[in-house]
Amino acid sequence: MMRKSLFFMLLLGACSSDLSDEAIAPASFPDEVINLNLPAYNDLRTKGWMYINNIGVRGVILYHVPNTQEYYAFERNCTFQPYEACSTVEVHSSGLFMIDPCCSSQFDFSGNPMSAPAVTPLRRYDIGKAGDNTIIITDNIF
Repeated sequence: MMRKSLFFMLLLGACSSDLSDEAIAPASFPDEVINLNLPAYNDLRTKGWMYINNIGVRGVILYHVPNTQEYYAFERNCTFQPYEACSTVEVHSSGLFMIDPCCSSQFDFSGNPMSAPAVTPLRRYDIGKAGDNTIIITDNIF
């Protein structure tokens, strides 16, 4: 009888779900064309990042890698408990990293977690170039 109870408890534990590691829902959106010359994107030039709220699950942080022509687009939906209403990543007031104020997870500007509880990197969307001053954010995951 004890063996059956132990087996049942192990089976139950193996089947339980931890919502903290659930995958973020897929996001399908039309390509977002960004003309870097437009005044709407001044923050990208001055601060090095900006929010684009009309794409992704909870919006995107568009980041310009310093001293390069590279841009990264990170999903703002935190990877720790992504279905929580407050699970939205923002750039810390220092501008040095990204943080989810809800769970306090911190991410570097490569999207990798710097502090718990998140252990999964932020989703990064693919970015293409269309000329010298135009980039296109797609819903393809990088």
